[in-house]
Amino acid sequence: MYYRYKSKKKDRKFLKIFFFCIITVSIVYFGNTYKSKIMFWRVSHNRIVDQINQVSTITDSAKKIESLRKLAEDIEAYKQYNSSDAESYIYSSRVYYNLGLALSGRTFTEVYFDDLLLQLTPEQKKCFIQSIKDMSKAIAILDGKDVEPQDLFILGKSYFFTGYRDNAAIYSMLKNSSSNIDLLSIDDVRFYSLLCLSGGGADEGLALLDKKGGVEDSVEGKLFKAKALKNSMKYTDAIIAFQKILKTTDDPYVQKLSYTNLGRIYFSQNLYKESLDQFNAALNFGDDINCKIWIGKNYLAMGMKDNAKAVWSEVLAVNADNEEVKKLLGSL
Repeated sequence: MYYRYKSKKKDRKFLKIFFFCIITVSIVYFGNTYKSKIMFWRVSHNRIVDQINQVSTITDSAKKIESLRKLAEDIEAYKQYNSSDAESYIYSSRVYYNLGLALSGRTFTEVYFDDLLLQLTPEQKKCFIQSIKDMSKAIAILDGKDVEPQDLFILGKSYFFTGYRDNAAIYSMLKNSSSNIDLLSIDDVRFYSLLCLSGGGADEGLALLDKKGGVEDSVEGKLFKAKALKNSMKYTDAIIAFQKILKTTDDPYVQKLSYTNLGRIYFSQNLYKESLDQFNAALNFGDDINCKIWIGKNYLAMGMKDNAKAVWSEVLAVNADNEEVKKLLGSL
């Protein structure tokens, strides 16, 4: 009897220890799992925000692209752990948009100056499309509410660069956000003004530029305003604006850009001699295929076919794949 009782007592003690171990292991396992997820979110969130802020201060183009590519990899992992969090997709959209723009080596304003708004490399296009997907996902999670104006503008510019939506649709999407002008960057204001100009709302676009487009703060701003006047077909005002710029700056890039824009304005007004003078002046700042193409167009318009043929043949000698010049020579 004694041994039987002692055996039962030992069994009960063993079971207690066994259950205690199971409970302890379970608590430790679930505790560590839960804690790791919390700590991952906290560390990743803080790190992502810090990296985004740090990248924005980088001025070296190559370093900026390298940092943004690395950040894009990190943001993909971050999204996986925060798949239902709108903020994670907003961060991602910002990163991919900035990477797409950085790959061009230009700011939005400079891209506009050089007429490169829709000339994307495959990597740039991929970045802007990913930016669209991520921002659209964030807006869906938020049910379209409490979306910052600057984030809507990132979506709008990504649409614009990729041709994903037409200007009228982008304008409609951003119209309400544009009323919060104090929350918009100069870049956003300039972009919105272009949408106005392309949709026939020249007065609205130019008024917005004057109010917060930074058009009197720098040569860059004045150049943007002058080109906006040109694109809205206010040619007299545009000519005056470009001529003022030429008198106040000795920057070769700005001077060349001013001369080429003046050349296009004069050509559109059938002032071919004046247009020819402007493009020849632009050539003084370096050989330029585009200028030579326009010089040939002016020669042709003035009835000087041999001169036009000579200029275009010169272009073709250094750029045999130029389809525009091939067509122009073929028309002679």
